Amino acid sequence: MSSIRSAVAFFGLLALAGVAAQVHAEEQVVTVSATRDQEPRHPACEGMSASESSRAAREAEKNGAYQQASECFVNAGEYLRANRASARVAGDAAAVQKRNAMASAQTVREQAARLREAFR
Repeated sequence: MSSIRSAVAFFGLLALAGVAAQVHAEEQVVTVSATRDQEPRHPACEGMSASESSRAAREAEKNGAYQQASECFVNAGEYLRANRASARVAGDAAAVQKRNAMASAQTVREQAARLREAFR
């Protein structure tokens, strides 16, 4: 009796392996390529004098456009202020990433709770 079960299990395993091999053989190969199709962005305050760039940078800084302010400060030769504005840009981006990570973590916790509830 035991040998019959073993034989049936063995043939079942072979049949499953044959089906798995066929499924694997039918997979399609997909090649993905990407290119940037954007026009190059021109720096803010390009072509302005140093005093005009400085004025525009201070205005951009007041409005919270720190990336533009940084570019204008560089054009005006005020590198310390440009670095400070760049740091503000990086800080704002980090805060957004932190909020997104926290939202993703909350979503994962909720999904895990739903899965635990589903398998009870």
